[in-house]
Amino acid sequence: MTSAVATVRVAVVQAAPVLFDTTRTLDRLAALAADAAGRGAGLVVFPEAFVGGYPKGLDFGVSLGARTPEGRDVFRRYHESAVDVPGPATERIGAVARTHRAHLVVGVVERAGGTLYCSALTFGPDGRLLGTHRKLMPTALERVVWGCGDGATLPVVDTPLGRVGAVICWENYMPLLRTALYAKGVELYCAVTVDDRETWVPTVRHVALEGRCFVLSACQALRRTDLPPDYPTGRLPTDQDWLIRGGSCVVGPLGQLIAGPAYEEECVLVADLDRADLVRAKFDLDVVGHYARPDVFQLTVNGAAARPVTFTGNPEPAGGPPLTLLEVAGRFAVCRLPAGAAVPAWETAGDVFSVTRTADELSVVCRETAVPDGVTCEPDWRALRVAGAMPFTLVGVLAALTAPVARAGVGVFAVSTFDTDYLLVKAERFLEAVAALRAAGHRVEQPDA
Repeated sequence: MTSAVATVRVAVVQAAPVLFDTTRTLDRLAALAADAAGRGAGLVVFPEAFVGGYPKGLDFGVSLGARTPEGRDVFRRYHESAVDVPGPATERIGAVARTHRAHLVVGVVERAGGTLYCSALTFGPDGRLLGTHRKLMPTALERVVWGCGDGATLPVVDTPLGRVGAVICWENYMPLLRTALYAKGVELYCAVTVDDRETWVPTVRHVALEGRCFVLSACQALRRTDLPPDYPTGRLPTDQDWLIRGGSCVVGPLGQLIAGPAYEEECVLVADLDRADLVRAKFDLDVVGHYARPDVFQLTVNGAAARPVTFTGNPEPAGGPPLTLLEVAGRFAVCRLPAGAAVPAWETAGDVFSVTRTADELSVVCRETAVPDGVTCEPDWRALRVAGAMPFTLVGVLAALTAPVARAGVGVFAVSTFDTDYLLVKAERFLEAVAALRAAGHRVEQPDA
C-alpha cells in the first residue's frame, strides 16, 4: 500500500516501567501515549520490555550447572509481571491506541505458558493488534528467562503512515534479520532497546543508512530510585544512579539524526518525517533492489512457526493441525440475491467463485470486479486458500483456522470445496488475521511478503 501521508509525526518514549507492577506500568504507558499524541504523533514507540520490565542486574540464581530456590522465586515474580498476547494488557494498550487514534509499538515481556518472550507489539489507531514480533535471539543471560522467537513473527505492517517493523535490541546486529525486513519494505524501522552504550547511536544510524529507512529508537531510562525496595542490587555499581541512561533518537534514511539522542532523562522525542526522503535516499542505494547481487548472494527466510510438538491423528488435541495457507491474489465480493433468482452469467465469471442456493437466498462469492451495479454485496474481501488437498478424514481444519482469527476479534467468511478450504477476511482486517494465524503456528505465504 502506498501511504497517503506526505509528512509523518512520530514519537519515541524514553522512560522506565514500574518493575513487577504491570497495572501501574500500563497507567504510565497511557499517560506517555497521551503526551505524545497530544503533540500530534501518529506513531508512538515504547522501549524494549517496557511492559513486564527489564530486570537489570538480576542473575536469577543461575550459575553453570546450578540454580537456586531464590532464583526460581524471582522468575515466578517476573512471570507474573508478564502479559498474555492477546489478553487484558493488550486490550488496555489497544484502548489507549484507540483513544488517541495513534499507532503504538510497545516492547513487552510476553507470557506463553511457562515460557517468556521479549516481544514488540504493533497496534493500529482503532486499537487492533496488527503484529507481534518475538526477539529471535536473547542476549547472554537473557536466554535464561526468555525463549527464542521464530520466523513467523517478523511482521512489517502496512499502515497509512508507512510500513512499520520492529527489531529488538541486539537483533539490530543481525545483518540477515535486517535484510529480511528491508526485503519486506520496512520504512519506519522501530529499534526498541535497553542498550544505552555509546555504540548504540552509531548502530541505528548505520541501520538507517543501510536500509534507507527511518529508524525510531526507543530506549528505557531507569534510575536506581525506580527499583522496588526489595530489588536485589548486589550486581549493580554502588555509585551508578542511571542504571539504563537512554540514548533514544530518530534517524533519517541518510543516517542523519533528526531527534536526540537524549541521555539521563525521561522524555518523549517528537519528530516530523518527510516520506519523500525514502525515495530520495534509495536513488543510490537499495540493498534489496538495484544494489543487490542475487546472482552472488541470496537469503532464504523460514517464515514458519517452530512447533515443538505436533499431534497426528483425529482429532488434534489442541489448536488443530499446522496448515499452510496461500493468499489468492485480488479482491472478492460476497453477494446476496433473492432465493428464486436465476444464476446470472456474471456470477460464474472469473477463475474463483462459489454459488450456494438455499430456501432463503442465493449467495455468491466472486471476483469483486465481476459484480454489476445494484447488486447487494459486501466488497473488499481478501482470500487465503489452504494448500494441498485436505482429505475428508482430516478433522478440525476450519476450527484450526477460525479459532485464532476469532480470538483476535476478526470476522471471517469460509468457503469449502471438495479438496480444500478458503478463508475470506475483509481487507482492512487481513493483516491482523494473517498475524493471528501465524501466531497459532500456521504458515501464510503472501506474494509480496
